[in-house]
Amino acid sequence: MTARADLARALQRNETSMMRTLFPADTRMARRFGIEVRTVDGTFCMSDRAFPIPLLHRAVGFGTLGEASRRALDRIVRFFALRGLPARVEVAEGVAPASAVRLLERAGFRRETERHLIHVLETSVAPRAPEITGVRVRRAAPATFGKAVRVGFDVGGDLGMLFERASAAHVRAERDRATALVPFAGGRPAGSALLWLSPGVAGLYSGSVFEAYRGRGIQLALIAERIRLGLARRRRIFTSQTEGDNASAHN
Repeated sequence: MTARADLARALQRNETSMMRTLFPADTRMARRFGIEVRTVDGTFCMSDRAFPIPLLHRAVGFGTLGEASRRALDRIVRFFALRGLPARVEVAEGVAPASAVRLLERAGFRRETERHLIHVLETSVAPRAPEITGVRVRRAAPATFGKAVRVGFDVGGDLGMLFERASAAHVRAERDRATALVPFAGGRPAGSALLWLSPGVAGLYSGSVFEAYRGRGIQLALIAERIRLGLARRRRIFTSQTEGDNASAHN
């Protein structure tokens, strides 16, 4: 066991504790869209029969939170198969044992081209928030936050409804661990951001800026405010995630 492995597990526990409570938060939506979460031999598994997109369809912690054995992998595959879905397993490269990757490859798994990047900051000082004329970052009511998440991530239809209602129900139910923020520009919502607390770690999730307000530094202001709030709750390790090398990865 190494310090790096301990850190990776702490980050994964932050993410999985958030996911375990987020999309199942609105029980009607969870039943309607077939959302289920389960821990299988230590690995977090989540499925969504209606929307098997990467965010909602994955196993996290294989070889880190859970054991990397053929028995465990067979049980993970069975969890997804019983729900009519192929198994999708995320591996913390450089932390999970190489044997975990070899086991997956021998079982017929193939690598995806898109990379899921984890960003980590350890600090005791809040970064200086940019001063943006007419913009204020405030704690938001659950309904306001839910709508901001849907608009900020430009998700329509039933999936957008799931994002909105689950996000609202989540912050309503998890008041001690979840802090919902919305930047207001000229009094109008302009994005969304969530701070999620787990032991020793503060996770920065649901960060979005509405298209009309991008390029003004709002995302940086949302990051700075969440770090400030996390420090006030005695967290010194902050984490966020991006898909691939996009603009958000450089904030």
